[in-house]
Amino acid sequence: MLRGEAEIGGARRIAGIRAEMAGRGLRFAAEESCLEWEPHRGYEATHALLERRRGIRALLCMNDRLAFGAYQALADHGLSVPRDVSVVSFDNDELASYLRPGLTTVGLPHEAMGRTSVELLLAPGRPTGSHLIPMPVIERNSVRPPAG
Repeated sequence: MLRGEAEIGGARRIAGIRAEMAGRGLRFAAEESCLEWEPHRGYEATHALLERRRGIRALLCMNDRLAFGAYQALADHGLSVPRDVSVVSFDNDELASYLRPGLTTVGLPHEAMGRTSVELLLAPGRPTGSHLIPMPVIERNSVRPPAG
């Protein structure tokens, strides 16, 4: 997993991912932190992860820009997406559809988030607490089922 600890929503995102994985008896085999969620950091983190740990079969990147860098590092190591390593990310940035193969990503529903924010701001008594919005999975070609 490539993660950026500086993002405000990152901790909650990671907690949710871990909870879902634990419910299925899964855990991350390795992690690499990225303080900046930019392509060059995704490249560096993926390169470091591949140097430390052989046999990585999947990467979960905390945004599409990190995934873009991860694709480059995987290619530099002679690995192919998704034949050798599946990659999933978050945001559904425009670049996700241009990567080859197209990047499977969890979309951020910006319109719904904005609408909900305005509704909450205008609501009597200003509701507090968390208000989660469903995030759609945009399936492209960066994932394949595990072998065997």
